[in-house]
Amino acid sequence: MVRAFRVVWASLIWLFMIMIPIQFYLAGHGAMEGAHAADKGIRPMKTGWDPHASFGTIMLLVSLLVLLAALPARPTRRLLGMSVALFVFMVIQFVLPFFNDSAGTRWVAAFHGVNALIVTGLAMGLIIRTRPYWPFTKSEAAEAEAGAAMT
Repeated sequence: MVRAFRVVWASLIWLFMIMIPIQFYLAGHGAMEGAHAADKGIRPMKTGWDPHASFGTIMLLVSLLVLLAALPARPTRRLLGMSVALFVFMVIQFVLPFFNDSAGTRWVAAFHGVNALIVTGLAMGLIIRTRPYWPFTKSEAAEAEAGAAMT
């Protein structure tokens, strides 16, 4: 049963990792929408950032699922900590744009891009370290050996 939870957990991490470049694309799309409007002297489309914001909310929910799946999967302490950190930094990522409303707090909102790099690094670290938990891993012995080496 633990093996099944580990497969689900590792699969959710893969899903999250696949979502990252999509989210970066959507951010670029929103930025280019604003740049196009500025070049043409027109009002930017209000919905230019909506796909990025909506997809970010979905990513936050997937990071919560990663954390919830990690609990019954019983990974090493380091991997559990990384799963918690992924969720915490995604909550921070979700909250940072709300600081963009005031000129006095825009510097806080500007950390949204930096925090995205932290989230990406955490996801990549989890992908690398969860290799023994992937569904196509050859043996339980390899999983146990990798788990012992990571602690």
